[in-house]
Amino acid sequence: MTSCVEEIPLETESFESILIVEATITNENKQQEILLSRSFMFDSIPVQESNATVKVTDDAMNTYTFAETESGVYKSQTAFAAQPSRNYKLSVITSSGEEFGSTEMQLTQPTSIDNLYVERDFNENGIEGVSVYVDSYDPTGNSKYYRHEYEETYKIIAPLYSSEELISNGVEFPILQDDQPFFQSFEELIDFLVTRQLRPEQEQICYKTVNSNTIIQANTTELLEDKLDKYRVHFINRENATIRERYSILVRQFVQSREAFVFYETLNNFSGSESVFSEDQPGFLEGNVFSVGNNTEKVFGFFEVTSVDEKRIFFNYEDLFPNEPLPSYFLSCDEFYTPALLKEDLVHNWIGSPLVDAINEGYQFYDEYVDGNNSPYFHAPFRLVLGPCGDCTFLGNNNVPEFWID
Repeated sequence: MTSCVEEIPLETESFESILIVEATITNENKQQEILLSRSFMFDSIPVQESNATVKVTDDAMNTYTFAETESGVYKSQTAFAAQPSRNYKLSVITSSGEEFGSTEMQLTQPTSIDNLYVERDFNENGIEGVSVYVDSYDPTGNSKYYRHEYEETYKIIAPLYSSEELISNGVEFPILQDDQPFFQSFEELIDFLVTRQLRPEQEQICYKTVNSNTIIQANTTELLEDKLDKYRVHFINRENATIRERYSILVRQFVQSREAFVFYETLNNFSGSESVFSEDQPGFLEGNVFSVGNNTEKVFGFFEVTSVDEKRIFFNYEDLFPNEPLPSYFLSCDEFYTPALLKEDLVHNWIGSPLVDAINEGYQFYDEYVDGNNSPYFHAPFRLVLGPCGDCTFLGNNNVPEFWID
């Protein structure tokens, strides 16, 4: 029995450069952030919208000006928090003079996360892992529409770490036979090629932070109470290396307006593979941002004014899976690499060093290796390991996050 998949030659028949606005103002007292970009063809790279004039105004005659801090990222020049019962609207003027505005929006009902917790669990596909749950309740019944984001941070411990490292001395090849220095020992040749030293900083324990990249929404409109009870915001397969050591997750809960909820829900439906490859393609999704003075000018995005609450939790793998094997590391670290000191051509010119090449490619020193061979073209004085196996900074940052608790 055989099967095959036919490749589809995707082609772009037409293209419009449309402004994309990602604007969420919250009740947190902080420098608020707005993102501007442009639509781009599927076979090209994202395009950020720079040099725009961005501001938010309210009905109390307050104006909050946003400055571009990096390409396409605009932050308010002063910290502020959205206030209840006040109308806010967005204004964007691009570098080419196009002007865009938004409908007026009010801050939504504040509703806190009552409980954030994890449980050993199975998902809908029968896969065992860890479920992250949220409990939330609004006794006034005015919240109803919720969106969640999370930020997961996990500890990484390099399994084949050495406190020493090898540094290439930058020897340039080829070295012709007549120019080759004489060495009385392998140690002198090694010192000519590389420097062995203590690492200037520890690179065994690192941390990696990853933000959620999906739309996570829930509503309580069909429930008797405005209550999220054991609502799953994230699931982690027990074999996932991110929970191999200590793990933390920060969950943020946004209370949305009905209009914002519908926009994101529709966007989520449009983004599914079923919609992308369906015969009937969806039309243009309109938000509450519009072109000022040009009804035919399209703009994509939503200006949202929302209340937010957040909670963070930590757990270790053994807390949920006591006395059970840890998940595998992020990659296999079972093999060692033992490169020779030199390689030469047919007329005995030194044309390179496999050891130096490996170091330049990111391989890490693990320990000494003696193979008993007296030829520098076969002698392998060190055992090396793949970069991430011996240096955690290939996968994360070795600075401990401010919020981290061991």
